[in-house]
Formats: sequence, structure tokens, C-alpha cells
Amino acid sequence: MDPADGPLGAGRPEIGDNGAHIMTLGTILCPVDFSEQSQQALRWAGALAWRYNSRLVVLTAVDPLLARAARMRLGLDLAKVETEPELRLFVRSVLPDATGAPQALIEVGVGNASEVILRAAEREAADLLVLGTHGLGGFQKVLLGSTTEQVLRRTKKPVLAVPLNLGAQAVALDAAGPRFALSRIMVATDFSEPSAMACRWAGTLAGELGGSLLLIHVVAPLAVAPRWRSHVVEVDAERVRLARERLDAVLRDQPASVEHETAVSVGRPAESISSMAAERGVALIVMGLTGQSGQAIRPGSIAYRVLTLSHVPVLVVPSYEQETGVTAQAAQ
Repeated sequence: MDPADGPLGAGRPEIGDNGAHIMTLGTILCPVDFSEQSQQALRWAGALAWRYNSRLVVLTAVDPLLARAARMRLGLDLAKVETEPELRLFVRSVLPDATGAPQALIEVGVGNASEVILRAAEREAADLLVLGTHGLGGFQKVLLGSTTEQVLRRTKKPVLAVPLNLGAQAVALDAAGPRFALSRIMVATDFSEPSAMACRWAGTLAGELGGSLLLIHVVAPLAVAPRWRSHVVEVDAERVRLARERLDAVLRDQPASVEHETAVSVGRPAESISSMAAERGVALIVMGLTGQSGQAIRPGSIAYRVLTLSHVPVLVVPSYEQETGVTAQAAQ
């Protein structure tokens, strides 16, 4: 696929003239470190790129100290001579060679992995980053794991974090094309602006990729001494009632064709979200990226905690007021 043939702008769901929600993803960036974890992340990225006719960029990073040592001692351009061919072989082992399959663009950067990823995301005007939550480790191929956390703390782009899951796969990709088994998508909202965009993403993906939508809110219990707990029971009950009303209002913006349900629970948010996802057979969790420090968006502690607890992919969506390099495109 010629990158110029892919959709332009986009990077968020839009509403078409017929009222349907439509997703367009111009460019998907997938950082890898050659691990099995990376294979699963690349499978997700390739399937989404095929489904949405997206430009797919696959990236890896070379440690600068190692690159310098190879150049000084061996006269070897490690990124060009060794890592780039290895990356091409890795991509060919995951992405099918078939008509219509995405033809990945290969990039090798030298430097700190998170810096390489964030610079590439801006340079390529990526609309979505897809990466694993853990990696190989070691001196040469440290890319995922702690790098994922660093990217999440600074990203202005939506990030799909894919854990290593040896059970049933939610995405299959072969010469026949991509197949998604997303029976239920959960979106956890705190009613913030990033959460509103996360709800739009979740509803649109549920409508286009199949599956129902589970919209939840977790009410954190008021922190009081045990002897005062009975006095706040009614307060918590009222907070639950108001949360249900707000969830019903959020549902009015979801595609009418998508089967949906809502749930409100009381407890620790991250743990409640993760346990509910496991109990209800959720295949994908979608959350807003809230919190800000200086000029960089930082994920809330709840979102990152969910990432560490979850056994299914988590899509984290930032506020688009902070987004740069992405232009909304009205769906036709």
C-alpha cells in the first residue's frame, strides 16, 4: 500500500452524515524489541492497519552506547547493517504477505528507547501507538516494559498497550485478513474530557469491530475512620445513584446499533476495573489519559495501575485539546 493512499488526518472517531460513528487512522506506529510480546503488539498493529487502510510504521531502537562501540571498534553501522535487516525479517515473520496486507515502513533509531518512540510519533504524525507492556530486557534490546511507562507519561497520542497473553487471542492476522474477537469492550470513565473521548473510541470500535460495550464508573468510598463508616453509607449510595444517571447520559452519545450495558461499583478504581474486566470476559479496556504536569500529559495513577493488573490490551486516550499533529477529518 502506498502511504499516500491511506486516510489523511484523523486519529479519532468522527460522526458521519448518517449519524454513524466512523474511525479513521492515518498512521499507526508500532515500536518492537523482537520479543514474543512485540509479536503480539505487531499483530494488533497490522490487523488495525489492514482494517483501516492505515500507514504502518514499525520502529526499533538501538542503544547509543552499543552503536558507538560497534562503530569505533568494528567500523560497523549497527543500526543499518545489523538491526535494520533483523527488523525486516521480524516484520515478515508476523505480517502476512498477501494482497491488501499493510506494507510496513521500517525505522531504526539510535538513542533512549522512549525518546526514539516519542520523536517518531511526532515526526510520523502517528494517530495511534501500539506497543507491548513488557520486553526482552538485556543491554541491546531494552525497549518495552519500563519504556512503556515512560511513553505513557509523556505521550500526546493514543496508546494501545498489549500484554503477553498466551490464552485466546482477540486478534488473528493471516493471508485471509484481520479478524477481531472483541466480544465485549469496556470503557472506564471518570466523566472527564479524556474519558469522553475514550468513550467515543470504545463505542466506535465496538460498532466497527463487533462486540458489545460495557460502560463503567467506579465510586471510590469516602475515607473515614471505621467508627464513622455507617454515617457515610447514604452518601456513597447517593454518589452511586448520580453516577448511574451520568452513565445514562454518556450512552446517548454512543452508536445506537451497539449493544451496551452500564455498571457502577464502589471500591478502589484500578482494582475494580481490572476485576470486573476479568469477571465479564472483557477483551479490551479503554480509558482516558488524565492528569498534566507542565507541558506534558501524564497518565493518572489509576490508568497505569490498570495496565499493570490487566491481562487484556488497554487503550489509553489523551485529551485532544493537548493533541498536536492530528487534524480531525469529517467522515464522509
